[in-house]
Amino acid sequence: MHEFSVAIGIIDTLRENGYLDGVSRVAKIKINLGKYSGIDKNYLSFAFQNVDDKRFNGAEIDFVLNDGDEITIKEIYVD
Repeated sequence: MHEFSVAIGIIDTLRENGYLDGVSRVAKIKINLGKYSGIDKNYLSFAFQNVDDKRFNGAEIDFVLNDGDEITIKEIYVD
């Protein structure tokens, strides 16, 4: 189940770039998944709920499925 490494990779990238500085809880995660991405959305949701970073436990996962074969992560700034 490689979805755990995908979730950890996303969290590590957010952490390394300072996007989680001062964030006590992540309420919602929006992820665009391509049809041929090879990622199971149920496993990825499970992974986010069970990673060591407790800020992501209970986060709502909103998947946008598209017909392409790409994964798109958009940069969003939060206060």
